[in-house]
Amino acid sequence: MSARSTSVPSWLLTALVFGVAILPLLFVIDAAFYRETRVGLATDRSWVAVIDVFTGADYLRYLRNALGLAGIVTAVSLVVGVGIALILGRSDIGHKRVWDALITLPLYLSPFAGLMAWIALASPKTGFINTIIDAMAAVFIHEPGSIVDIWTFAGVVFVMTLFFCPLVYLFTVGSLRGMNTALEEAARIGGATPLTTIMRITLPMCLPSIVASALLVFILGAEMYTIPGIIGSNAGFTTLPWRIFEDSTSVPVHRAHAAAAGTLLLLVTVLGVWLQGRATRVSAKFVTLGGKGFNGRPLRLGRWRWAAWGLLASYVLAADILPFGALLMSSLMKFSAGTISAEVLTFKHYLGFFTSEEMQIALLNTVFLAVVTGVICMALGFMISHMALRNPTRLNRALAFLAVLPVAVPGLVYGLGLVWTFLRTPLYGTIWVLLFAYVAKFLPYGVIVSRTGLMQVHPELAESARMCGATARTALAKITAPLVKSTLAAVLFFVMLNAIKELSASVLLYSQDSEVLSVLTWHYMDSGDYQFAAAIGFIQTFIMLAVVFAAQRLFRVRLDRAFGHGGGR
Repeated sequence: MSARSTSVPSWLLTALVFGVAILPLLFVIDAAFYRETRVGLATDRSWVAVIDVFTGADYLRYLRNALGLAGIVTAVSLVVGVGIALILGRSDIGHKRVWDALITLPLYLSPFAGLMAWIALASPKTGFINTIIDAMAAVFIHEPGSIVDIWTFAGVVFVMTLFFCPLVYLFTVGSLRGMNTALEEAARIGGATPLTTIMRITLPMCLPSIVASALLVFILGAEMYTIPGIIGSNAGFTTLPWRIFEDSTSVPVHRAHAAAAGTLLLLVTVLGVWLQGRATRVSAKFVTLGGKGFNGRPLRLGRWRWAAWGLLASYVLAADILPFGALLMSSLMKFSAGTISAEVLTFKHYLGFFTSEEMQIALLNTVFLAVVTGVICMALGFMISHMALRNPTRLNRALAFLAVLPVAVPGLVYGLGLVWTFLRTPLYGTIWVLLFAYVAKFLPYGVIVSRTGLMQVHPELAESARMCGATARTALAKITAPLVKSTLAAVLFFVMLNAIKELSASVLLYSQDSEVLSVLTWHYMDSGDYQFAAAIGFIQTFIMLAVVFAAQRLFRVRLDRAFGHGGGR
């Protein structure tokens, strides 16, 4: 495809990405250079906020805390996620389809809802786990005390890791199952041990998927403010995103400081995207799509079978069974209690949800935003990635780079940028501003995931069609797009799931007519009504499960086979 044939769509996409994703960030940067008042920004300029954030010990400590936490969570998620992917993608363990479904189940529970569940499970005095263990241990110990405590730094890492591991697993296991195993078989015939084969052949061939998942988890971990804020603030651990949230919402507000702090995370992500580009520059050596999926001999676990079962079962217990059970039980209780009895059980929270006009509006808004955002991000992400990989002009590379940048800024700060962008327009306070925010926030994931799939489809396939007389558009529609249909479906599902769970930007941009379920969950929990918040969280989770089940039935695409390659089902 010539540069001339793509110049018009490249310029159009560049203008669109700039308007939706970059312009609000420029407003954020601009806002950092204003003098602050108690209620907002003054009209005159000032360097005070920028100097405080970039040179002040407090803000730099908050940044180190955020990056350190994200690094630890990413490392643990990689070890667990890649380990589980190797077990299910390469070993002879049984019931793989069941394990697949259970490992990916946390994707359908928002981290904020999971946090509520683990607060109900592991609070020192009222947590279900502690009360049960206390009751059992009281027979032998007079005052057994609390066994687990979620209100610690370890609690933050534990909860975040539970909900990021499925991302690493999906990227890696998809790549493993779409990989041509000829090199692995050759290594085994040559006398290599299974461990040597995995370390020297298998994992290097999965490197693009692993690097993409690591970048995604690190960015999500660095920008998250709910779990580190609610748990970490009680444990004396404050991260930069939580400080940005406080600067934006607490009186007196410090919006210039919040905007300046957001630019710090922008710089971090620019560095991360550059490093990913360096790690995956020679993409040809990672092409693994060969017309067949995994067709080699599975690795025999032997005496390690029980250890593998233990790892899988432990993760499923911690990420699925306990949180879903605790969220359901909390939603059925009148008030927080460590023990369950008929006196504390009620269905009033669910009855209130389905009879409330506010809840019905929030439900419709949530579904609408999820579907429209998913379709837009899928289409734009594929077009941008395809142009950057197949026709890597300066303009196309710059377009792909710009499209990924918004993920650097916390949704809360990006929400502030949209507030200043649309404040004096008719769109302010409408659902369309939320749609702008969602597309900008999740477009980078569409680009990253589409890029991962396209990297593993060799360009010679489309070039062969061109040599036979097909036009560039025909080759794209008939060759490339069908080969990456699973990746495109993964983008759609992934963006829809995250749009349903989105909270950080929504909490600033919603109005009475554009409320979404995640915002209502936050407000009810913040006001102390944990039980009603749990009911909303459980309904939100059920919607995500229903949407994914229906979409997978309709398109016959499995998520675990979509994230790592662009092949078929």
